[in-house]
Amino acid sequence: MTATLQVTLDPRVLEHAEQEARRRRTTVAEVVARQLQVMALNWQDSEAGKTPLTDELRGAISLPPQFDARDELTKQLARKHGS
Repeated sequence: MTATLQVTLDPRVLEHAEQEARRRRTTVAEVVARQLQVMALNWQDSEAGKTPLTDELRGAISLPPQFDARDELTKQLARKHGS
């Protein structure tokens, strides 16, 4: 299934998109569709708490079982902002 989307772009942005499409030997519509797909997947990963940086850091340190992340964040923010 496909749908039609009308987008208003700055002429310079459109020119860059056309250049990229020519470079990739495809259409502007395909470039936009691919970019939207990548963005949607990144948003889903981000909402799930999964990003390349968090994946890389996961397990890098060990915390005590009683560690309260929310409490620690509150303390650090209070320290940073002086409240």
